[in-house]
Amino acid sequence: MDIFGIGGPELVLILIIMLVFAGPKRMLQWAYQLGKFTSKARQMWSESMGYLQKEFDEAGVGIELPKDIPTKGSLNRTISEQAGKLMAPVTKPVEEAMSETKSQLDDIKLSASVNMNTTKPVSKTPTPAPKKDTAPASNGNESTAPLGTWSSGESDLGNWSNGDKGG
Repeated sequence: MDIFGIGGPELVLILIIMLVFAGPKRMLQWAYQLGKFTSKARQMWSESMGYLQKEFDEAGVGIELPKDIPTKGSLNRTISEQAGKLMAPVTKPVEEAMSETKSQLDDIKLSASVNMNTTKPVSKTPTPAPKKDTAPASNGNESTAPLGTWSSGESDLGNWSNGDKGG
């Protein structure tokens, strides 16, 4: 709750101070006077806005004045509505492009989901089995590993060789 920028706890504190300072009898009189002043202010606002609106209409100005005293919420709504009207020529092409992009993205998602649901056709030609490496071993000292792999030789660091230890 926010009244004139004063929150609930502050309002309660003000009422307690007024009750202590003025007493219950004077506090009721002050509340009555405050109500009368508020009523007069609303009446003066509506009369002056009526006169101004009449002058604006006669002059041909297309401004609509508020009938009630503006509050923070009503001012924010009015400003956002006016800003929306002013920005419409700029935002309309952007919104159109965004909607077109969204529809294209939806089409892509749909086609991707259709492709995921379809099964792959079975190939009629069998896939060949992987070939085993059969490097000829000429003697017991050479590795049976194919050329260009880490040898299982006696070196601590290992070397890149075909198993030939000589050179």
